[in-house]
Amino acid sequence: MLEEPVEKLVCRLAMPTILSMLVTSFYNMADTFFVGKLDTQSTAAVGIVFSLMAIIQAIGFLFGHGSGNFISRKLGAGDIEEAEKMSAVGFFTSFLAGVVIMVGCMFFIEPLSYLLGSTETIQPYTVAYLRIILIGAPAMTASLVLNNQMRF
Repeated sequence: MLEEPVEKLVCRLAMPTILSMLVTSFYNMADTFFVGKLDTQSTAAVGIVFSLMAIIQAIGFLFGHGSGNFISRKLGAGDIEEAEKMSAVGFFTSFLAGVVIMVGCMFFIEPLSYLLGSTETIQPYTVAYLRIILIGAPAMTASLVLNNQMRF
């Protein structure tokens, strides 16, 4: 990385980023498509829960960008040991943050569904979908950290 031209590196390192963004877009499209086959209430629940998913992603990006920036500076300085430590700290801290989100939101899942914009008719669907998303929150935050660390 220290010897190749910057233009070549940017193109090579952009591919994982592009693929990651495409996978996320395809996931959201497939999710909406298959849920849309069920009924309109389920589709509405996906739309309501999407804002919480964005917050979970933002927390993953927070730890990923912070640790990734630190890692890239340490790798540039040749300090591999500190970069490795930060990689682990960023990953496990984000995973722990995901667990805190999951547990905290599970306790208040019904009020949270109304806070996100659910109505009486779609509230059961929103709660059901929220549970699934919250169970995956630790994995989502941790995977976003790894993705961002790789990019940095």
